[in-house]
Amino acid sequence: MSTTGTMNRRQLLELIRQALGGTATQSAAELALDAVVRAIQDGLREDGEVKLARFGSFRMRRVAARRLLLPGSGTPMQLPEREVLRFISPEKRDK
Repeated sequence: MSTTGTMNRRQLLELIRQALGGTATQSAAELALDAVVRAIQDGLREDGEVKLARFGSFRMRRVAARRLLLPGSGTPMQLPEREVLRFISPEKRDK
């Protein structure tokens, strides 16, 4: 299985299962993935940022409200201010 490009949850779970020795169950891989995702979510909720050494950083970022035009009709629409999740890889951070 390729480890580059886009990966869905099922493929990620299979890689985790293999990394756990190949004898781990699918549910063990799911528990491991869910634990990591939950820890990242909790850190974002508490601090707004999670830094993982040699992996990258997850950060909540506020995006200002803006106006846009719907492509088909040209009707204006207002997008409200919102928070979005941003991931910064170590390569991008060092540049």
